[in-house]
Amino acid sequence: MAKKVFLVLTIMICLVGFISASGSSEGGSSDPIVIGVVGARTGDNAGLGEMQGYGAQLAANEINAAGGVLGRPIEIILEDSQGIPAQAVAALNKLIYRDNAVAIVGDNQSSPCLAMLPVIAKAGIPILPHGTALNICQQGNPWVFRTRANDDVKFGALAEFLVGEGYSRIAVLHDSADYGIGGIGSIRTALGDQADSLIVADETFTPGDKDFSSQLLKIKNSNPDVMIIIGPMTDMGLAMKQARQMGIDVQFAGGAGIEGQTTLDAAGGAGEGLIFAAGFISANPDPQVVSFVESFLEISGGKSPDDFAATGYDAVYIIKEAIELAGSTDGDALQEALRNLEYKGVEGVFDFDEVGEGLHSMQYGTIKDGVVAYFE
Repeated sequence: MAKKVFLVLTIMICLVGFISASGSSEGGSSDPIVIGVVGARTGDNAGLGEMQGYGAQLAANEINAAGGVLGRPIEIILEDSQGIPAQAVAALNKLIYRDNAVAIVGDNQSSPCLAMLPVIAKAGIPILPHGTALNICQQGNPWVFRTRANDDVKFGALAEFLVGEGYSRIAVLHDSADYGIGGIGSIRTALGDQADSLIVADETFTPGDKDFSSQLLKIKNSNPDVMIIIGPMTDMGLAMKQARQMGIDVQFAGGAGIEGQTTLDAAGGAGEGLIFAAGFISANPDPQVVSFVESFLEISGGKSPDDFAATGYDAVYIIKEAIELAGSTDGDALQEALRNLEYKGVEGVFDFDEVGEGLHSMQYGTIKDGVVAYFE
């Protein structure tokens, strides 16, 4: 009899342990929720990944200080894509299959983002990319939720803004990667029937080029009054510096990233006065932005946040909001939550449409006395 009682008690204890273990779902677990962040942290575009990483970690620090998500802390794992598609895929596979990330933030550039999409579709977890090429969100991949404005919004709005400011002879110097090809395409789309008359030069370079004299000579001979530059941060800075050295006295303009410190350092003073379109401008007086900038300066050792810092920060908060809305870190549940989410971040209001575009507006800034300011 005693043996039977002992056996029954043993079975009951095992069952209780099993139920407890299997029932320790989102609310019962104290394990960290891993968010993978992919971006260039070495190479010419290392500044993009550095800013993105600081922003993502700042968001995680704030969330964890407030109690985490569903009672669990957020853990950010940063991976270096070097801006290379194959390296981005390798980083992504590590984050998904070794680190068990529930969502991916990044990459910062379009070509690595595009390379990662098949892996994301197979894994069935959300990705919040920062690359702005249109086709990132136009492939029917239901796991894509972009947290930066795409090329049509960014470069289309920039072109229209410049024309509205009275510029009528536009030169475009762009790289041959997805970013540059998408950018010039969006400019032409926005200008419509006027594109051929307004664009007086359309010159291409290979990412990583250091000498732009051939392209700049053609641009100089076209007599533009504004030059839009699209490409890697260091390349854009060198192009501005060489343009000034060649006596090209035009207004410089570009999208988010051209105002970054890496670009301005490479420009050697030639970036003063440039005009840029971005989802985020650190000089924005909005209290939410002011608070973010103050906190970012602390975590970054005094470096001012840019568009990539802001999108890294907003992306982590968006994932946090989605997890809370879903009550789960399950991929399908997060996908559904993101589709029904509206969130006001430091970049603006995110409201994901049917293809995963989240941000639909731009701000305009300039460089004044070497620092970012609102365009006046």
